[in-house]
Amino acid sequence: MKILHVITAIDRGGAENHLFELVKHQRASGMAVVVAYLRGHGYWVKPFRDLGVEVHHLGLRFYGDPVPLLRLRQIVRRSTFDLVHAHLPPAELYVRLALLGWPDLPLLITKHNEERFAPGPLQKVLGRWVGSRARKVIAISAAVQRFMTGPALGLDARKFHTIYYGLDAAPFAAVRPEEIAAVRKHWGLGDDALVIGFVGRLVEQKDIGTLLRGFAAFATRNTKARLVIVGLGPLETNLRQRADELGISGRVVWAGFREDIAAVMGAFDVFALTSIFEGLGLVLLEAMAARRPVIATRVGAIPEVVSEGETGFLVAPCEPEALAAACDRLSDSALRAQFGTAGRERVLREFVPARMWEATDALYAQCADHGRANGKEQK
Repeated sequence: MKILHVITAIDRGGAENHLFELVKHQRASGMAVVVAYLRGHGYWVKPFRDLGVEVHHLGLRFYGDPVPLLRLRQIVRRSTFDLVHAHLPPAELYVRLALLGWPDLPLLITKHNEERFAPGPLQKVLGRWVGSRARKVIAISAAVQRFMTGPALGLDARKFHTIYYGLDAAPFAAVRPEEIAAVRKHWGLGDDALVIGFVGRLVEQKDIGTLLRGFAAFATRNTKARLVIVGLGPLETNLRQRADELGISGRVVWAGFREDIAAVMGAFDVFALTSIFEGLGLVLLEAMAARRPVIATRVGAIPEVVSEGETGFLVAPCEPEALAAACDRLSDSALRAQFGTAGRERVLREFVPARMWEATDALYAQCADHGRANGKEQK
C-alpha cells in the first residue's frame, strides 16, 4: 500500500509527533509513504527520510497561496497512491482542492483538535465541503468527534471512528535517576524543590497566564514550590512580563525547547496543563507514563485521559485558585506517588500504540478497498 500524508507542518507538536509514530509503524509494516507539509521549519524531515520516506515541503507563503496546490497535484499525478491521509484543517483544504479530478482516490482525514475549520463566517460550509470528500474520518477522542459532528461543523457521524493516540511508555521507565538529577541541577533546582512543570507551545490555547496566576497563589503557601515552563512560542515575552508582575520571576524557570522529554517529565513532581481546549493532550500521556500526577483543566478530551482523583485532579478552566488548591493537595508526596503509579498503569492499559495502529490499519484497508472498487466500476 502506498500512502500520501499531508499535514500543515511537521514541527514538534501533538499531531506532528503522532504522525511520525504512525509513519514509523507503516514503514515497518512495508508500506510506501510520502509526506507533504505546507509550512514550518521541518523538524521531522530528517527522521522521516531516515525511515525511507519521501518528504515534500509545499512552500506555503500565505493562506490561499496557489503554489502548494500545484505542487500537491504534481505529487498526486506522478504517483499511484492507494490513499491520501490529511491532518489539520489547512492541509485538509489543500488536499480537497488537489484531489479534484481524482474522484476515486480515497481520502481519510484525522481530526486532531476541537477547533473551527477556519476563521470567518463560511467556515462551516467550507469544513463540510472538505469533510464530504473523506471516505472516513478519525477523531482522536470522543470529545473531538462530538465537536465535529455537532453544531460547530455538522459532519456526518457515520464516517467517524474514534482512535486514541498511542504512546510507547518504555522510554519513560528507562530514564535513570542521575539523568533526572542532572536536569534539575541544570535548572538550578534542589532535591527539596516541589516542581510544577509544563511542556508545550506558548500559545493562547494553553492559557499559561492561568498557570502563572495559580502558581503565584500556591507559592505564597509553599516556599519550596518552583514552576518550570518547557517550550517556545509567540507569547513568551508577554508571559515573562506577567511573571514579573506577579512577583514570581525568581521561582519560574523558562527552560525553552527540550528534546529529552522523558527526563524532563521525570524532573517534575507534578505536571500541569491549563488549556482552554484540547483534542487529547499527548503530553498528558507522557507525564502519566513518567509516573507524574497531573493537574489539568476539565475541557475537551482531557477527562478521557486524566481520571479525577485517581491519576490527577481536574479543575475548571481560567480559575487560578482551583489550580492552586490542586497543587496544595499534591504537596503530599504519598498522594503524588499513588497518582503517578495509577497514571502509568492507565497509559499501559488504555493508550497502547498497537491498538492505535490496528484500528488505523483497518480503516486504511476499508478506504483502499472502496477506492479500488469504485475505480473498477468507473471502468
